[in-house]
Amino acid sequence: MKNKNTAPVSIATICAQDDVAASKIKPHIQPLYASSTYIYESPEEAAKIFEGKEQGFIYSRWSHPNAETVENKIEQLETFGLKTTAKALMFSSGMAALNALFQSLLQPGDVLIAQGNIYGTSIDYFNYFGSKQGVKIIYADFKKLPELEQQLKAEKGKVKLLYCETPSNPTINCYNLKALSALAKKHHTKLAVDNTFASPLLQQPFSFGVDFVLHSTTKFLNGHGNALGGVLLGSDVSFMQEKVWKVRKLHGSIVAPFDAWLLNNGIKTLPLRIKQHCLNAQHIAEYLHKHKAVNKVNYLGLKTHEDHALASQQMKDFGGVLSFELKNEIKAGRKLMKQVRLCKLTASLGTCDTLIQHPASMSHSFVHKKQRDAFGITDGLVRLSVGLEDANDIIADLAQALK
Repeated sequence: MKNKNTAPVSIATICAQDDVAASKIKPHIQPLYASSTYIYESPEEAAKIFEGKEQGFIYSRWSHPNAETVENKIEQLETFGLKTTAKALMFSSGMAALNALFQSLLQPGDVLIAQGNIYGTSIDYFNYFGSKQGVKIIYADFKKLPELEQQLKAEKGKVKLLYCETPSNPTINCYNLKALSALAKKHHTKLAVDNTFASPLLQQPFSFGVDFVLHSTTKFLNGHGNALGGVLLGSDVSFMQEKVWKVRKLHGSIVAPFDAWLLNNGIKTLPLRIKQHCLNAQHIAEYLHKHKAVNKVNYLGLKTHEDHALASQQMKDFGGVLSFELKNEIKAGRKLMKQVRLCKLTASLGTCDTLIQHPASMSHSFVHKKQRDAFGITDGLVRLSVGLEDANDIIADLAQALK
């Protein structure tokens, strides 16, 4: 290394210094920026960046190039073909993104109405932090819009957020985003939608007037099960840049550079993966629908599903996750999960391989049984995240396990 500012250069200095400015390498793939801080050409440039008068990076807890790359990419995916704009901010997990929305939008005395059959840890979060921070939490059936409107009226303007998940986890219901958005606007509240199960390739909530969109990027966007991440997008760019960004900065909840780098690589194959996930899931749903041991299959691609018509209008395809109930309920479900060989028993989803789990004892074990039963998360429900294997191999595995 040649250092024009220091001569002679000692061994210790050579070890300690990076001569990054001298590099003329132009990489084909975005590098991993494993740096906590960034260097400035002058005190004047540093002052302008810290004051927000010039764009630049300050500290990787605030922002970094790997996070910014995937933020820009996900913004484009969620608004592609739309006239609306949105700002995306990356987080260390989907729950960190949910926390940032909660912390930046809600105050003591406010009310949040959430759909009753959402991700179990989201329910656990609302229950725990709602009580601690003086936010009233109500769970409702978002298909029953007249009842939902009555709840909005009863709270007399205190409802600041409606929180929806479609398709829902793990019951795989579809909810009318256009109608929910209209209801939210009528009552001067915000609507947030968890779009993890669909991905932006199958559903764009902003096209229906939604205010916020969330993803656990750990799932389909990454697609390989090798990195945690979450993203929150908002149509109010100023709110995202000021309120939400401030929460992320102070909480230190930004995604790690390596996880963002892996996410960026995963998104490159998203269109190919989503197409195959949907094809495989449709085949397996049709197989299970006809199986004598199966009582019910929840998959929006089945014409027998009560939400099939709505999903056909709202989504471009029906996704890669399904759930089903066996006739012998929880006893048969446990036997099935012990017998599978190709399907992996774990609680995540959206990866290249097929994953199976029992929501009542795994992902939704935090949710009170009374609420689970009220919203269709029965003890006998099994969730299947369909992977990219040959669909016939997945079916063969389920067939031998269901004997």
